[in-house]
Amino acid sequence: MHLNSSKTAAKIKIMNLYNFVKKYNISKTLFVVYFTFFTLIIYFISCIIFGQKGLITYFALREEINNRDIIKQELINEVNAKKNKVDGMNVESLDLDLLDEEARKNLGHSNKNEVVIYKNEEEQK
Repeated sequence: MHLNSSKTAAKIKIMNLYNFVKKYNISKTLFVVYFTFFTLIIYFISCIIFGQKGLITYFALREEINNRDIIKQELINEVNAKKNKVDGMNVESLDLDLLDEEARKNLGHSNKNEVVIYKNEEEQK
């Protein structure tokens, strides 16, 4: 039953199109030109919006670039922090506080009257 109703609807649309052509006295050649032009416009608009290089893809790629720029900036900040840490351990400009902190963390050095609390870096991420 659904197939018959869709066939009937298609026939009605074709009849409406036929009546439109007859009403405005449009020749077959002109109708084919208009129909082809209209079909091409619809095709190109759909390609502009939904195509492989369309607007939807463009905005998705732009969002991906923005996300990667944020990640890049975070990595640059992390590298700069590590560079500062390495520069602080340099012999010419030795940062004693940094040296003390690293010795306590990596070698386990502490005074007898100190309590050492280690923070778990994996839980923070």
